[in-house]
Amino acid sequence: MNHNDPFLPMTLKRRLATRRDRLVTVLRRTISPPTAAPRREGPPNLLLLAVDTLRADHMGAACAAGPLTPAMDAVARDGLRFADANAPAPWTLPSFASAFTGLMPCLHGAGMRGGPRNMAQQAPARLRDGATTLAGHLAGRGYRTGAIYSNPFVGFGLAESFQDRVYRNHAAPDVAALALDWIRRRADRPFCAFVLFNDAHEPTMPPRRLYTPLLEAAGAGGYRDAQLRALARWGDESVGVPHLGRAALPLDGPAALALAAKKALYAASVRHVDESLGTILDRLEDWGLATNTLVMIWSDHGEEFLEHAAAARLWDHDPRDLRAIGHGHTQFQELLHVPWLVRGPGVPAGAVRDRPVSLCDLAPTAATWLDQPPLPLPASAPASLLGRAQPRDGAGNSSAERILLSEDIAYGPDLVGVRAGPWKLIARRRPLAPLALFHLIDDPRELRDLSAEQPQRLQELLDAAAVWNRAGGPDDDDRGEPEAAGGWEDLDDRVRRQLTELGYA
Repeated sequence: MNHNDPFLPMTLKRRLATRRDRLVTVLRRTISPPTAAPRREGPPNLLLLAVDTLRADHMGAACAAGPLTPAMDAVARDGLRFADANAPAPWTLPSFASAFTGLMPCLHGAGMRGGPRNMAQQAPARLRDGATTLAGHLAGRGYRTGAIYSNPFVGFGLAESFQDRVYRNHAAPDVAALALDWIRRRADRPFCAFVLFNDAHEPTMPPRRLYTPLLEAAGAGGYRDAQLRALARWGDESVGVPHLGRAALPLDGPAALALAAKKALYAASVRHVDESLGTILDRLEDWGLATNTLVMIWSDHGEEFLEHAAAARLWDHDPRDLRAIGHGHTQFQELLHVPWLVRGPGVPAGAVRDRPVSLCDLAPTAATWLDQPPLPLPASAPASLLGRAQPRDGAGNSSAERILLSEDIAYGPDLVGVRAGPWKLIARRRPLAPLALFHLIDDPRELRDLSAEQPQRLQELLDAAAVWNRAGGPDDDDRGEPEAAGGWEDLDDRVRRQLTELGYA
């Protein structure tokens, strides 16, 4: 073990589990030959590579050590990039459930409930029984399906739709190794593998070799090990690092330095995941699987680093007494704008789609591009609550402004985001009340509220939100509501312990 790693006290248990898994993998490799059949007939494989908490603006960015995401950049060059992909919720469980079902959270049921929410005290509800997921849809058509994931929220009804499930709180290289071992033993027939990396999620604990140049470039190279451990979770005044969620505005020198250091740890964590993505993609090439595998890379949501601290103080809606850090608390684009890349058979190389799309489109698109029957979606639901298959060639895009929604706040009163082209409304859900209206092309950072200047556009988006409200949401009793969520104490001890490790409760 590396005793120069400041995060060793936080990861010792994980590293011991990693050693065990490595040993099992080596032993299995000696007695179980690979089954990959690159020249087999039949439909393409599907490899879903998800990076939890990855902001769209970090893909393709540069840092002090060079390109931040070279592996993802290569996929974008070789395939298709959705440049304006939007998450249907600003946190993990409802967003991934929407990506796999094609349904908004108010339809699939996985997420928070009630009026003012506080996930530090209230556990979320699971995926509604009977919801069709992409994994279940493909398994019914002969695919082998497996989920290798490092965020336990996937286990709230979504992972159960996969035939094989492996949860490990491992760093990216070891999650990649588990995924490759699964593929190696399953690739003699069509497979659907979902691999989720959680390194960019709090606590951010990248290797020293990756964070050192970024900290030094940010002028934050002098932090002690205990201070870096504190910054993995946004700071701790007891070790001399201001907690960024309680920092006063404008930031003083120590808080500004802490913010720069936290961003460096986050960027280094993204780089760490990208290395593992590259390892997986290289191995697909080595095994002859790349030409017959549809690869999708995306994130469930982004992360906020005090971009809207002023709005957080004005709205004062987060019950944790934290402001403008992390995710789950607002509907701003730093949480909703996410990467979505696709590469594989039939996908045009170097294509960029600028029209706004939703992660609800991911499952319908994957099924269509695999030449499988469409994912079943409820015919009675409004179109704004359902995903749609995106065309491979870009044809068929309507000039009409599509309504995109985001919902399911985890902290505070339920907020909804409503997109129509470049226009975006953030509003309280019930009673429906606008908070701010933005034009994302003229104001991509969402700093100028145009509600007073654009009353007609404001009303149009409020009307769209009203349609969503009338269609039913997670508080309605007549929609086949899943079992109500309770407190964290109602969860299995193992699940609660896993989530506590990630700072959820």
